[in-house]
Amino acid sequence: MDLDNSKNISNKIKKSTITIAIITHIILAILTFGVSFALSVITGLVTLVLLKKDINDAKSRNNSFNKNHPFDYFGQTFGSFQHVFYHPYSIDKDITSAISEALKDKTPITCVKTVSIIDTDSDLKNCEQRSFIKAESDPTSRGTSVTLLLNHSNFGSMRAVEWRVLAGGYLDKNSKFNLIAYSLFSIMFWIGPYLIHGRDLLSRVRTIYPSAYNNMDIETQVRCLHEVVFDGMIAELDKNGIDSGPLKLQKMQVMSISIFAGKVNMASGIRGAIKKVATTARGADV
Repeated sequence: MDLDNSKNISNKIKKSTITIAIITHIILAILTFGVSFALSVITGLVTLVLLKKDINDAKSRNNSFNKNHPFDYFGQTFGSFQHVFYHPYSIDKDITSAISEALKDKTPITCVKTVSIIDTDSDLKNCEQRSFIKAESDPTSRGTSVTLLLNHSNFGSMRAVEWRVLAGGYLDKNSKFNLIAYSLFSIMFWIGPYLIHGRDLLSRVRTIYPSAYNNMDIETQVRCLHEVVFDGMIAELDKNGIDSGPLKLQKMQVMSISIFAGKVNMASGIRGAIKKVATTARGADV
């Protein structure tokens, strides 16, 4: 995943954004006799340093996190599911193989690989590492990458398969400029969570481009990936003599009921999530 790849989008700082920021700071400087300008320079430099650190960390270490939000590098979650079943023997490899083959047969995805994601929480005596199956599509024409992450877990002879589909945008230069230019006003809202490692600044400057066609492309890929995983799992459970009825029922329900919130269809839920991201992006472009 290339965070700088905006594909067909002209990724630049808008002239109107620069003009509004200059006018805003000139007015504030006059009203505060220059105090706001000095504070803005300080908060801007702090924001710039921390933002560069987060971006460099994300580009060099996309497989680690600190305590919370292990999948932030891959973007926003567009549906996550877990299926639990009983079997005396582990069939993790069989399920992974079935889903991998289904992805390669039914989608343009050609590479399905295992990645390790490490929790580097300083309170842990030893860092904890867990394995995930990762499949990533090519970015949409507007720079959004869709990624499938799947993992297995066991509790005795109870088996669990969990997967999620995430969509991540590119690093938006306009959002980066706004975050730094208006840091005087926003720093009080994010510095606390940042210092306790609850959140980083990457999500504030990463944009899923707000466009009808981009929304359609994301929605199609998300739905197709969920469909392929459901079908691959159902086929493998049937092959191993495991009752797939509950999973078929789950598939039928979640493909018609929102996986995000409320009793709306899945497509509407995905569109709602995209709109939320788009609104956040537009909100940054003050």
